[in-house]
Amino acid sequence: MEKTKNNKQKREGDSKQVEKSSCQEFLELYNKQFSKNIKFIKVGNPDLGKGEPDCICSDGLNIEIAGAYYDNEHAKNTWGTIDLLKNRISKKDYKKKYPDNTLGMENPDYGLYDNINKRVVNKNKKEYKYEGKLFLLIISRPPLTGERDIEAYIKHYRNFENINFDEVWFLLYNGHYSIFQLAKRGDKFLSKNNGKTKFKRIIK
Repeated sequence: MEKTKNNKQKREGDSKQVEKSSCQEFLELYNKQFSKNIKFIKVGNPDLGKGEPDCICSDGLNIEIAGAYYDNEHAKNTWGTIDLLKNRISKKDYKKKYPDNTLGMENPDYGLYDNINKRVVNKNKKEYKYEGKLFLLIISRPPLTGERDIEAYIKHYRNFENINFDEVWFLLYNGHYSIFQLAKRGDKFLSKNNGKTKFKRIIK
């Protein structure tokens, strides 16, 4: 029980580190694109009142961060790899618990598109304590998805209403980092298939 609790705390620490590094990578590209000099200041405190956003930055910018995955299996595999690297699970147990079934996906991009939409919808249901501007940053390291696939998502598959965030961005890593603006405050999108995506695993 104590080991499980410690591992949970360590995972939360890992999550905060991922949020910080993702925020810094985003700011580097955002600053370059818009000739800004915004800097990361600190990780937000989720227990403060309604909860601070994940990252507090200079120039009055606050950034809430959410990871996007193909599906729950992809998410579990991602964090399982971190557990392995942090020696919280043996290599034998890792292979048993997290089989590599990425190639067992049918239309994996649709799974990612659906997950991005759900992340934006869910984050828009929360309330935040902040001053200045609030961005939502969706981050993903999908092994089978590239920049053209994200451009296709923006053109055809966005399916959400953004009411909380001044801007919504996507940070993609597939060998290098790229950023894509998904929405501004007040934007509402309905995908060409009315939000219904066909996605399943061939191999389970």
